[in-house]
Amino acid sequence: MAQARAGGDFPKVSHASGRFFSNGRHQQGFSLVELLVIIGIITVLALIAVPNFTEWRNNQNLKAAARDMVSQLQFARVEAARRDTTVTCRITPGGMGVGKCTVFLDNGQGSGGVAADGIRNGQEPILREMTLPPNITLSWRNLAVYRFTSRGFPVVSGGEVWPPKMDLTNGKRFYTVTLQAAGAVQLSGPNTGPI
Repeated sequence: MAQARAGGDFPKVSHASGRFFSNGRHQQGFSLVELLVIIGIITVLALIAVPNFTEWRNNQNLKAAARDMVSQLQFARVEAARRDTTVTCRITPGGMGVGKCTVFLDNGQGSGGVAADGIRNGQEPILREMTLPPNITLSWRNLAVYRFTSRGFPVVSGGEVWPPKMDLTNGKRFYTVTLQAAGAVQLSGPNTGPI
């Protein structure tokens, strides 16, 4: 309670802040100190959130690229069976956006084209092409060319180690794409650490 002053008038009390004002006016807005404290808190929260958001975005780009790679292989398999011919999915490794996956009919079409050789030559049509986003590196462990027969089965050549695997990484995490002998495509990850 406020105590009475000489003359019987009482000091004014602001109900919101409990501050005394001798002139009877109410305080409106924020003081400079309060405003600076709020700006400081917002700055600290932003400094904490921005790196986490950047890492989350990079991980989402990696996951999307891995799923796109699975989709490319599944598409090649389905198209081989649908078109009753060999379809090849050729992987070009690299980082910083140069990694690429090209799906094409490996049917020897056009002059100089050789069927089922795993190389796009002649005028063999490209069915689909995917370029990796920046900062994602693609590497394969034992096979760079995935060929599917007209029945949708992967072509097994002599000397190839099965199951063939490829890794996609952003430097911190990686996903592994594995092609099974019957043609199924498996995605595993995310994994951390060295590939």
